[in-house]
Amino acid sequence: MMKATVFKTILGTAAATVGLMGVTAPQVQAGTLHNGWNYAIDSFKDGAEGNVIGANSAYEMYGMAVKEDTQSNSIFVAINANLPITGDNYGGAADGHIGWGDLIFNFSGQNLQTANASGNLFGIRFAQNSDSGVSSVGVYDNVKLRSVTSTNSGFNNLTHHANLVASQRGSASMGDLAYNDSYFAGQITGTHTVLNSIKTGNLLGGINLINNFAGLGLDFGNFSAAGTHTFGFSFDKSLMPVGEFVATLFAECANDGIALMGEFTVASVPGDDVSVPEPSSMLGLLALGLTFAGNRSRKKGKAIASEV
Repeated sequence: MMKATVFKTILGTAAATVGLMGVTAPQVQAGTLHNGWNYAIDSFKDGAEGNVIGANSAYEMYGMAVKEDTQSNSIFVAINANLPITGDNYGGAADGHIGWGDLIFNFSGQNLQTANASGNLFGIRFAQNSDSGVSSVGVYDNVKLRSVTSTNSGFNNLTHHANLVASQRGSASMGDLAYNDSYFAGQITGTHTVLNSIKTGNLLGGINLINNFAGLGLDFGNFSAAGTHTFGFSFDKSLMPVGEFVATLFAECANDGIALMGEFTVASVPGDDVSVPEPSSMLGLLALGLTFAGNRSRKKGKAIASEV
């Protein structure tokens, strides 16, 4: 297992620049590489279901992983959690069902709230029965987000969730980021502020759902991630830019969530007109004081607790 400082070159430049401003840049630790996959491993004790926390909660998320494959020209995404892709039946939700929010990719170098205000996001609706504002499963650009926690008997904000988890002796995190990282500005406090669902966007292309990752090198077990469901999807590389990103995913109730930091490095086909973010974009993140530090749980034994 090798810890990958995905943003090494760019952050070296950024740290020097921020240093000139008299600010000490935090050390960055992006995702963890294993068998060609970039993993974000969440706390195993922050999935909340009433007063049930952790492994016994239907909403516990253990990890998320992304793989860039040049041979198949594809991006693969895998999720390990107790919540199946079909979600969970719950009478307290407006439609009697709580499912997955949409997976959001942010290449902008801005925090999520700022990027959302300008529609400068990519998003993937992967669950057919979600509350997403877009009608089709697939990859979208020019995405703007909304919160659907109010109709899913969910948490008001990330601090609300973290406080409940702490009261049950759990520990809230967001995978590669802390729940109160500056990246989540605007979602740490307030009423139903967690941005977990696409409101609008332009459909770029479809996805291929995956239930069997045999032969792809996926190994959540290496991190003792023991979710009852592992599922995911793939999509064509050309649908995403090349560059550094932060990817976020929540349940529709925000009973748990996870963030993954990574980088797509190779254009799908030589000569393709693929958008490449400016390296200086990371300066904005550092100037905002984002920690971008891993808050991962690297459990050696079986996970004992965790969710909603």
